[in-house]
Amino acid sequence: SGLRATQASLSLVSSNVANAETPGYVRKTSNQVAGTTGDFGSSVLINGVNRQLDQYVQTQLRTENSGASYASIRSTYLANLQNVYGNPDETGTIEDAFNKLLTSFQGLSTSPDSQSARISAVSAAQTMAQTLNATTQGIQSLRANAEMGINDSITTANNAMSQIAFINNQLQNNGKTDAATTSLLDQRDQYITQLSALMDIRTVVNDLNQVTVFTNS
Repeated sequence: SGLRATQASLSLVSSNVANAETPGYVRKTSNQVAGTTGDFGSSVLINGVNRQLDQYVQTQLRTENSGASYASIRSTYLANLQNVYGNPDETGTIEDAFNKLLTSFQGLSTSPDSQSARISAVSAAQTMAQTLNATTQGIQSLRANAEMGINDSITTANNAMSQIAFINNQLQNNGKTDAATTSLLDQRDQYITQLSALMDIRTVVNDLNQVTVFTNS
């Protein structure tokens, strides 16, 4: 029994080393207890496998992951929107086109018979219209990209929740705390973390290691 317990512990150490850089992998240790015969200890037994995981840190990580993902997406789209509008002091922007149109109209108002003033005003008006059209197209493109991103996020969230439910069912049928069970818990945690990047969530785990996912809102 001692050799079996040692072999099981060595297998866990080997797995921990091999998966040290594996995303989502949690270090594992064996839970050893004394076997007794009558009133005397007679053997060593493996009574499950433990995951060396700080639940509080994991919860905080998911919360920060949610906030960071929100800030990242918002920053990206605002930056893209800024690129569409441009800076007010740059050429080719709405402000630049409007100022040139206003200047040409002022020149036309002082010299209404001037052919060059008329041509300048028409050209400035055309530039203004083209700038407005280009800005509209840029905004519509951003909207289309946002809608595709939302659709992709929904697909990812649905898949993550399906996998969480599937693993919950496996854990219910298993009822053990062996290496296979802890591997399932690692997989489920990865899907929960993936879900936390899409929405603000919290989790509750029952006695069967099944998890229920709630949104904070």
